[in-house]
Amino acid sequence: MNSKKFEILHILAALGAAGMTASFFFAINYMTVHPGKVFVDFDTLMTNHIGQVDTLSLFIQTYIVGAVGAAILHFVLLSRWFRGFNIYRKTTEYQEVVNSNREVQLMAIPLTLTMTMNVFFILGALFIPGLFNPINILGMQMQLIDPLFMMAGLYFAAVFYLALRIFSKYFLRLIDGELDFIQNANLSQLLALFSFGMIGVGFGALSFSKIPEIAFIGTSLAYIVIGLTLILSTLKFVLGFKSIFEHGIDAKATVTLLIPVTVIAMLIVASYRADIGTMHTLDLERNTTYHLVLFTVGVGVSILIGLFALQAMRQKGFFKALNNNQTDAGALAMVCPGFALEVQMVLWLSIGMVHTGIVTHGSTSYFIMWIPMIALQLATIFLLFKLLKQNNFLRFDFKQLRQLPQHALA
Repeated sequence: MNSKKFEILHILAALGAAGMTASFFFAINYMTVHPGKVFVDFDTLMTNHIGQVDTLSLFIQTYIVGAVGAAILHFVLLSRWFRGFNIYRKTTEYQEVVNSNREVQLMAIPLTLTMTMNVFFILGALFIPGLFNPINILGMQMQLIDPLFMMAGLYFAAVFYLALRIFSKYFLRLIDGELDFIQNANLSQLLALFSFGMIGVGFGALSFSKIPEIAFIGTSLAYIVIGLTLILSTLKFVLGFKSIFEHGIDAKATVTLLIPVTVIAMLIVASYRADIGTMHTLDLERNTTYHLVLFTVGVGVSILIGLFALQAMRQKGFFKALNNNQTDAGALAMVCPGFALEVQMVLWLSIGMVHTGIVTHGSTSYFIMWIPMIALQLATIFLLFKLLKQNNFLRFDFKQLRQLPQHALA
């Protein structure tokens, strides 16, 4: 099998593997009863499911193995990509990228690094005992997980700074009139907003802390990033479709029509987590009606956008090119929308429907409603591995990379 030429967007393979990790964990988390804890942990799993042979326990054990395998795949793909990127960034081809519309591709780096922390969160939940046990640090009563939230908060802040640096350099160049509207005839510009949305989700995770100050900081930062994402998404969405309507969209670029699904998912999840932080900070009751409406809108709009995008991709011949292995690294953008929609559907059922009393957790109807979600997850996993196979699991031709013209400052 021939090695693939390196492209910046190959990092989306590692992002897809991280999304697969999250998709396994969401099923484990919401199918498992864990009263008094914001998410399932090692102790709950050991007590109720590990070593058990009932159907649910066997399912959960299988999904734990899946989550671990997906996490390992994420780190392998990420390390292979960074090895290639460290060589590629010294070439003149890279300089051409960063001085064109394609510079927005660099936003995939903070996007993926944000998901890396989420993978660590998942592994911690699955394998660290006593995460919710009380501890005393410097006279402060907290749970074992709270110091981890603090470290994660610093990490997300650093990634947010990186994202702002990349985006501001790119955006300030555009306001000088350097946006190529022909190249912009797609929605690739929304990749930057996907990145900000994911960072908002990361900050929102801090709202799960029992320390009000941490929950407040996480909630505040989440709302700020949500606001930034909404404003810029509107701008980029309008500009993207303006170019599409004027110049048409290339077959390979039709995959970018799926990106709004991921942006919507990030906004929905970040909003939910931020609301949890508000509950913790202000000692409020759960607003079940708001959550049901939030997830219903997110799932409904995402499905409609997804159907439109898939039809456009079929009409323009994208799937034919995909089956003939004639797509570029951008095709990997197909993966995250599948996992993002699944996550939204899980939250719609397990938070929106269950907490409002429409569906009973653990009932027959509850598990029947899981069937389309699992089907979507498995289809997305199949797609991810198909794309990974086409990209030789990101085994790049490093000899070819080193032979590219080198930038003078390299």
